[in-house]
Amino acid sequence: MAAKNKSESFDFVVSLLEKNPTISYADVAAAAQKKGFKIYPIVYGRAKAKLGLVPTAPRGTGPTARAAKKQKAAAAAAASPAPAAAPAARAAVRKAPAPSSSSSVGTDLEGIIAHVKASETARARYRAALERIRDILEDVIN
Repeated sequence: MAAKNKSESFDFVVSLLEKNPTISYADVAAAAQKKGFKIYPIVYGRAKAKLGLVPTAPRGTGPTARAAKKQKAAAAAAASPAPAAAPAARAAVRKAPAPSSSSSVGTDLEGIIAHVKASETARARYRAALERIRDILEDVIN
């Protein structure tokens, strides 16, 4: 037997709620099972919302949407110190300045080398710590 269409089960729940708006979920699920439907609580709730039996808010007005709007407004206020006037032109993309002399290249290269050395030192410390952990776990297991 082919599975029933999901909208058929929703329509079935809506029809039951139209006949008896106070019917419980358990009664709806039992009646649906007799008809060959599997009803989930969300289907029952959405059917009640469709019929206006429960209060619902328009989409995009929940706590998450309100928080996102507040965050967006705060970011916009922080980005533009002037009051909202005419829309601003798109900001130009800044490019990194080209090195002007060989001395800045030497400084940048030294910085990179120092960073790599620091990374290798940290890696050696982490590796030693992991080896100690492994030894401890081997002693515990054995």
